[in-house]
Amino acid sequence: MRAEAPVDALSATPGKDSPSLEYRIYLYTPGTLTANLIVSPTLNFVPGRGLRVAVSMDDEAPKTVDILPANYNAQNGNRDWEDSVRNNSRIVTSSHVAAAAGYHTLKVWMVDPAVVLQKIVVHTTESPKPVTYLGPPESFWK
Repeated sequence: MRAEAPVDALSATPGKDSPSLEYRIYLYTPGTLTANLIVSPTLNFVPGRGLRVAVSMDDEAPKTVDILPANYNAQNGNRDWEDSVRNNSRIVTSSHVAAAAGYHTLKVWMVDPAVVLQKIVVHTTESPKPVTYLGPPESFWK
């Protein structure tokens, strides 16, 4: 999914004027969970502004996550940039707390345009993130 708007548009405000994607997830145990957002490599193309998304679970306030800081410089020798291009992805994380087991709604909000979301991997402390290059296979949908 790609967040699209004019590249010089102002940043959107999650919960007010920002579109969101909603994913229904089922958790077998309550507790802390981590959402790893796998996004395509991109640059901070608006001078003085980085790239951000926001993540929320159920009715909590959206938490803004920096993909790239405003002063990011993708020059030769920038190992972070070289790795994201080599892997064709960048991973950013967001932590949330589930008060109870059962169904929950994970929302990803657009803050800045031109962010391409490839995959979301959610894991809890009881089910640590598997160590794989491309991430785990998609969960079975009932």
